[in-house]
Amino acid sequence: MKIRFARDEDYAAIVRMHKQTIRNVNKNDYTPEEIKAWSGRTSVKRFRDSAHKCKRWVALDGEKIIGFTDHPLDKCEIWGLYVHKDYIGQGVGNKLIKKVEQSLLKQGCKNIKVESTITAKKFYQKQGYQVKKKSFDLIENQKVTTYILAKKIK
Repeated sequence: MKIRFARDEDYAAIVRMHKQTIRNVNKNDYTPEEIKAWSGRTSVKRFRDSAHKCKRWVALDGEKIIGFTDHPLDKCEIWGLYVHKDYIGQGVGNKLIKKVEQSLLKQGCKNIKVESTITAKKFYQKQGYQVKKKSFDLIENQKVTTYILAKKIK
């Protein structure tokens, strides 16, 4: 497995993997309506439009994108971390979170915040993140339950 910065030509594959993960992995924790709204929000345009505002990496198995993570350039938070459904539990998420945390540390961050899904909450907790509060994200008039977690880094 290799991790590199995401490129414009990666976005279609990132979107496919992102939607597939939401529909197959997160479906156990969310309603069909929430999954539809959430997966419908992701698009190549959305990734392209945010590219200049963040650092984004992809994890690759050969040439296949099996995960991604990103963080904004102006805040100490993780925007997203997703792993392909067939690669969960194989260390991809661990490597991606180390990459994004190292980048945030270089950016001067001491505390990192992440808005996590119900599904990913345990993953972040295993990485040392602590739940600060239960929250929600309003997507297409659907309240999608999330958790705000934080971690001190050094």
